[in-house]
Amino acid sequence: MATIIAHRGLDETYPENTLAAFTAALEKGMSIEIDVRGTKDEELIVLHDPTVNRTTNGEGPVARMTLEEVKALDAGSWWDEKFAGERIPTLNETLDVVKEYGTADISLIIEMKTLDPGCINKICDGLAERELLESTVGIGLIHQSVDVRRRFYGGSPEFQCASVANTADELPTAIADPYSSWIYVRYLLSEKDVKTAHDAGKKLIASGPGIMDNNEALIASANAGADTLMAYHPESLAEALG
Repeated sequence: MATIIAHRGLDETYPENTLAAFTAALEKGMSIEIDVRGTKDEELIVLHDPTVNRTTNGEGPVARMTLEEVKALDAGSWWDEKFAGERIPTLNETLDVVKEYGTADISLIIEMKTLDPGCINKICDGLAERELLESTVGIGLIHQSVDVRRRFYGGSPEFQCASVANTADELPTAIADPYSSWIYVRYLLSEKDVKTAHDAGKKLIASGPGIMDNNEALIASANAGADTLMAYHPESLAEALG
């Protein structure tokens, strides 16, 4: 059965990109998708937006804030007062949660939002220390650039990068990419597409506009043989898949 990827954790029930949202998804046997970016002092944190404005009680760009300043913010109250005190997690804190609670073959999807000095080695080393390289896939800036994939391959040949196919016409190029073991597919997969990719030794993330927010499309992707399903509504998708 395809693994469900909870986009930013269980963000329909918990504040997005928090340890609470991640733990809840992992405990259900799901994978989680997280957004990683760097602070002013080159620490890696998990936050989608370039500023803290939307999901905390603070304001300003993350790139101009230190980790200490980021950690002083409340990242839960904006969602519900019962989550007051939730903090923006560091990448390492998130990796610890994945190590403790993750059970799926692929438990973590890292979407790189920025590429800060030393971040590739920090990520690869952090995954290796926790034996998570085999259960992690990189997307974001990674799927957008063959050069970034090459750099991650240099950080660790075991780090699993995804190339991207926005349409079926792009699938052959994505399959041919030498630095990816996964393909981030942003259209509705067919059984033929899945077989072609699998025959080439590549695994697939079903995603994209009109797919992630559409359980029927994700179920069709699962039936076609997709390995993982990136979902905006992971809990209802899990119920539908049985």
